[in-house]
Amino acid sequence: MSSDVNLLVGLSEPGDPPSLARFAREVAGVLGLEELEWVGDPKCVLGDGKDFRAWLRFHPHDEEPHLSHPFWCDIATEKGSEPEVGRRLFQELADTGRFRVVLWLDGVCDRSTHLPCEDC
Repeated sequence: MSSDVNLLVGLSEPGDPPSLARFAREVAGVLGLEELEWVGDPKCVLGDGKDFRAWLRFHPHDEEPHLSHPFWCDIATEKGSEPEVGRRLFQELADTGRFRVVLWLDGVCDRSTHLPCEDC
């Protein structure tokens, strides 16, 4: 599995971010993750989807895009399917209207719901 897909995620409404546990349950429900498991660092959660594995962690910074997207979701999927899987997961989160999302493919911003990629 390759892991060149990263989603930066935050809430669409400004305010304090929820706990990682609560946020993980919300994201898991949208992405169809069957089971959540705490792994390694107590700030990381792992979940398995049908064609990907996701790690979610709380990683806030005091500048954008991380300020408004304090949760990082690293995605591992089959080599060659990263763009397709990344864009699908981005859209699933974006379509709810509850999240701000930035999709990074191979370290480059591919799309964003609230910021131009040039600002990410």
